[in-house]
Amino acid sequence: MIRDNSVESVCHADNENSGNGTNERRQHTRLNVANMGVGCDMPSASRVKVMNISSRGALVMADKLINIGKSYALKIGYKDKSVFVKANVVWALLADCVKQDNGDVIPLYIAGMQFVDVIKGEIPEIIRLLEANMEGNMHDAFIGSLQRNSYN
Repeated sequence: MIRDNSVESVCHADNENSGNGTNERRQHTRLNVANMGVGCDMPSASRVKVMNISSRGALVMADKLINIGKSYALKIGYKDKSVFVKANVVWALLADCVKQDNGDVIPLYIAGMQFVDVIKGEIPEIIRLLEANMEGNMHDAFIGSLQRNSYN
């Protein structure tokens, strides 16, 4: 299992400036999807997790070395939609090591990846599904708070 709470600060640092407009260099908004069940497969890695995603790239955590400058094929899925993309690694670093019960130590890497070619499926379709789910969760939370705070 990928343990990501120790790299949480690294992932938040990646998102720190989003939305303030002054320090953000990205042209496309990133969605924090670390806990939304977005699936990801990458050859050579047995465990991969998408931490955040935009229409142009993703922050990915994996249990195998991710080399800067190399291209990887990714299958990213959410609910009943999947997209196959080719992505270039812009930056990568060793984020953590996890000791297994048998004593093996598994390194965890994170990488900023830029989508360069959509092989099958549509990234905007998955982004829309994620945004709709986020809006639905916010709406449900807001309605729930109104119901809890009603004086009737």
